[in-house]
Amino acid sequence: MKRLIDYALNQPLFILLGTLLFVMAGVFAFKNLSVEAFPDVTDTQVTVISLYPGRAAEEVEKEVTLPIEVALSGLPNSIRVFSHTQFGLSFTVVTYDDKAEVNLARQQVNERLSSIDLPTGVQANVMPNATPVGEVMRYRLKGDGKTSTELRTIQDWTVERALRQIPGVADVVGMGGYIKQYEVQPDMQKLRAYKLTLQDLQDAMGRGNSNAGGSYVAQGAQQFAIRGIGLLHSAQDIGNIVVTARGNTPVLVKDVATVAIGAVPRLGTVGQDMDDDVVTGIIIMRKGENPSVVLKGVKEKLVDLNERVLPKGVQIVPFYDRTWLMGKTLTTVFKNLVEGALLVSLVLYLFLSNMRASLAVVVVIPLALLSTFLGLKILGVPANLLSLGAMDFGIIVDGAVIVIENIMHRLAERGEGMNEKERRTLITNAANEVGRPTLFSMLIIIAAHIPIFALQRHEGRIFQPMALSVTTALVGSLIFSLTLVPLLAYWMLRKGIPHGDNGLVSWAKRVYEPVLLWALDRPRKVVTIALSGFALSMVAAAHLGSEFLPELNEGTFWVNWDMPASVSQEEAGKVLRKARMQLLTIPEVRTVVSKAGQPEDGTDPKTLSMAEVFVDVKPAEEWRKGMTRDMLIEEMDQKLAVIPGVDPAFSMPIRDNVLESISQIKGQIVVKVSGDDLSELRRMTESMQREFKQVQGVQRAEIDRLGEVPQLIIDIDRDRAARLGLNVGDIQDVVESALAGRATTQIWEGERKFTVVVRLPGEKRSVINLPTTPIALPGGGYATLENVATIRQGSGAMNIAREAGRRTMAIGIFVKGRDMGSVVADMKARVNKNVKISDGYAVTWSGEFENQERAMQRLALVVPISLLLIFVLLFDAFASFKAAGLILINVPLALIGGFVALWIFSIPLSVSAAIGFIALSGQAVLNGVVMLSVFQQLRNAGYTVIEAVKEGALQRLRTVLMTAMLAALGLLPMALSHDIGSETQRPLAIVVIGGLVTATLLTLVVLPALYVVWFSNKPNTPPAHA
Repeated sequence: MKRLIDYALNQPLFILLGTLLFVMAGVFAFKNLSVEAFPDVTDTQVTVISLYPGRAAEEVEKEVTLPIEVALSGLPNSIRVFSHTQFGLSFTVVTYDDKAEVNLARQQVNERLSSIDLPTGVQANVMPNATPVGEVMRYRLKGDGKTSTELRTIQDWTVERALRQIPGVADVVGMGGYIKQYEVQPDMQKLRAYKLTLQDLQDAMGRGNSNAGGSYVAQGAQQFAIRGIGLLHSAQDIGNIVVTARGNTPVLVKDVATVAIGAVPRLGTVGQDMDDDVVTGIIIMRKGENPSVVLKGVKEKLVDLNERVLPKGVQIVPFYDRTWLMGKTLTTVFKNLVEGALLVSLVLYLFLSNMRASLAVVVVIPLALLSTFLGLKILGVPANLLSLGAMDFGIIVDGAVIVIENIMHRLAERGEGMNEKERRTLITNAANEVGRPTLFSMLIIIAAHIPIFALQRHEGRIFQPMALSVTTALVGSLIFSLTLVPLLAYWMLRKGIPHGDNGLVSWAKRVYEPVLLWALDRPRKVVTIALSGFALSMVAAAHLGSEFLPELNEGTFWVNWDMPASVSQEEAGKVLRKARMQLLTIPEVRTVVSKAGQPEDGTDPKTLSMAEVFVDVKPAEEWRKGMTRDMLIEEMDQKLAVIPGVDPAFSMPIRDNVLESISQIKGQIVVKVSGDDLSELRRMTESMQREFKQVQGVQRAEIDRLGEVPQLIIDIDRDRAARLGLNVGDIQDVVESALAGRATTQIWEGERKFTVVVRLPGEKRSVINLPTTPIALPGGGYATLENVATIRQGSGAMNIAREAGRRTMAIGIFVKGRDMGSVVADMKARVNKNVKISDGYAVTWSGEFENQERAMQRLALVVPISLLLIFVLLFDAFASFKAAGLILINVPLALIGGFVALWIFSIPLSVSAAIGFIALSGQAVLNGVVMLSVFQQLRNAGYTVIEAVKEGALQRLRTVLMTAMLAALGLLPMALSHDIGSETQRPLAIVVIGGLVTATLLTLVVLPALYVVWFSNKPNTPPAHA
């Protein structure tokens, strides 16, 4: 170490160039670092979607979901297979643990899917590789005078294709408007007259539309490729397809049917502000991409589309854009960092009362920051609110402070008349004296962060970047403290070194000395006071709530509620229109976009009854005076309560997605009941829901996607059908093609492809006309549907969820005004007492609650290990068991202030507060090291124990006060800030600041007292000259 410092002082040019190079590298890394507002915390997931249009949930479950579920069970590293089955859709999610690699997992899923047997025309597709927090932009396609069908066609064929070409975009989900299709609407009377069946019509359509290739033919020196052109081009062409011939006259499609442009039956609707049917799109980013880069690409593309590609009058108008949130959170972080740095410089100046010395320390701040950027870039970790927000410059400059402080101390002792060589030796020695304690203290703070690296899954992804950034910054600052700082001191501290203490420090000493003497006289009393303080803080800690992570305010709202399961599209549209009108009356609201149901590609398995409303509000500066976020929610709640049957829940887009991805159900706590019989499951979940609603602190407890959908059930009478010579399949064909419409062929318009279906006209598809639907008999003649089947009304499940191979029902619970840990305990007690769980049914608790349990268990295991590591480091530094033990005692006592601070501000104990405690323990140990090392030095110089303690404690008072003040003030802006993005940092900052207050008192009062008791030979006799 001495050689290193010596080298730095003798080779200044090398050090300077090294620093310059480093700065350039750091700036370059910062430019290319991917930056996010919130870390992507979701687990690795692979989603499989299968569309089976027109089928009820029960059929889809048997024919599609079960085969997929069997194929996907037992994949390597998978934790759970969960599926939702709804009308026409099977949606399966496989969740993996941390060991899984996304692309490999997707490949394995694809391999398994290739071997399964699904009904004809049904495909199981793996969804694009995106994450639930990947929605970077939502936009609306506006077009003057264009119908929603035309707009949707432009969205699907022009906009979506263009956006998918942007690097980093995983998927573009279009929703709203109608997807165009050609409908051939048969006239049953005419078909009957020509003795034709629906099947004949369908076959003819397929045969009447194809291009043929006749290979090639040579003609002299040339060779011609042969193409038989027979593709359909227009509705007219469809009408001219020959179905059959009667006598010598062909019977054409237009003779027995009308050809019209219709639309694919849709499963959802989207509205914005005054418009009830709009076409929207969501752009989803690929997992692990840099959002700022992707968004930049998206915006350039949008400008290009709007100006050059889209037809005149059609524009893409974004209404949700992540750039704003990212920009806002980063300004919050950097503002806090800059304020922290300024406060740090102020403290330095106050204590050192020497501008040049303070500058030498402040230089380390930007360098440490750059080393963080470099470290994050090399390790490929994106920077975000949490990873940069945990930076406490106070802790980072500690090393430099200790070095400069000691150099000044030694220089002041020697006075000014020295030659260059003497000064160099003096500075080398001074830096070397504290070099070892500095190195150890940095190692110790890094060791204190080890538990964070051990966290898994969600918690790990949130906090590991944070530990990484602190560790890299510390490593950087350590290197500079031992090379650049002594060099700067050598250059800058020539003259005018303040000799005595400045006013502030001498005042502190005058206050401190009597306190110290009192403590040394009565060590027992001191220890008793400290322990009772600790006991009190434990009591305070027991009263703290616990939560997983504070919510991040995103500046937009996401409102959702459930409508009756049997709701029709028109009815849903009316309710949503009312809701939009109500919300628009609030002056702070900029735009409201509502959606119910799911997009046609099935990427979002919501039913029509699940209403979701996105509310974008103006920036807080433009709000009415005194308006807060909570008041805004309150007002929205009141506005919506006017509409019958609306009980809204408020959330935010990203948070909503994250919660849902934890257990596929929305809710902070999710209780799942699994078993076989849906009605029994329903009975149990409903009785549990009643119990939960009585628990204090439960804001809402909703059963996920519960409800029955009315069904018309056509029971085919096999005997009657057999007498008429009909098979079940013949009757089913009629039901399917006449009502749902069966795709028979396609028609191309340029590069756009539309399906052609055979389907009865709208007025014939009514409940009243259903029994009279004609069915052709094999021997000529007709029967009607009521002749061969009974039609009755029934009901079926709206959604069947399955997990781990069993049917599951889930209750999503949101907690407000009380912490999660105690609510869960209450709920469990109530369930055990009042709900009878039938045999063969199981109840599981998951959601954020599960993560919190897992994180706390993990920390309970790792924290002792890291304390042990710290102990080993200390033992190595002081080579004395007693000394190492003495410093470790500092840690639990430092926690006092942290707990008390949380209790005063009534902040629950979350994972971010726990991380604060970890940072705090490192700082407490550091103080102890500084103090004890000087005691040891003085005793080696021949002082008695008591004199060494007195002299040493006063000598190091400035250092201890300074390091503590620096660490606390570096975090002060964070603790006070209420901007967007500060929610996750405040608990951490408050814990550290509160804890440092007590930790400093302990270092200055309790530690010396204990040292005297432990190390002097006759501990109990008071010293003679006190």
